[in-house]
Amino acid sequence: MTRIILTAVFLLLFTIKGWTQASVNAQAFAEVIAALTATETSQMNFGRFSPEVNGGQIVLSPSGVRTTQGSVVLSGGAAQPGVFTITGAPEAAFSIQLPDGPAYLVHQGSNKTMIVYDWISDPPAGKGTGALNGGQEIVSIGASLQVGSIEDNPVGMYSGTFSLTFAYN
Repeated sequence: MTRIILTAVFLLLFTIKGWTQASVNAQAFAEVIAALTATETSQMNFGRFSPEVNGGQIVLSPSGVRTTQGSVVLSGGAAQPGVFTITGAPEAAFSIQLPDGPAYLVHQGSNKTMIVYDWISDPPAGKGTGALNGGQEIVSIGASLQVGSIEDNPVGMYSGTFSLTFAYN
């Protein structure tokens, strides 16, 4: 008798399980957003200066303020940070990756160099930098410039390039 009851309960459990199953059609979504673009709106410029006897360093902040160390003497000229307009999906989060190492500014006549390093940005670099308010954000980049003596860095124009990476988070 116990065996019959256990068999009946066992069959009942499997029968109830079959009656409790349900199927449903579900939906899935995806949204393609605009590609992230970056446009250089102002080139980084350390401005005019004289290295004097020993040279030194010029620090250019993301807001465009220049300070010096060593014997470097600042003069006039259009010193300005690098300014970039980042465009993409409205309110999307983005990040900035600054250059991993130094960049070199090369003298147009002698091929002598100055080193650009210690990159800094506003907003600060890294993951979770900020959001594209209205689909756009302005990013300013500053850095330090190592300047040699007047013999190491003769009078003239110096230029070079550097790479930044802007990405969606």
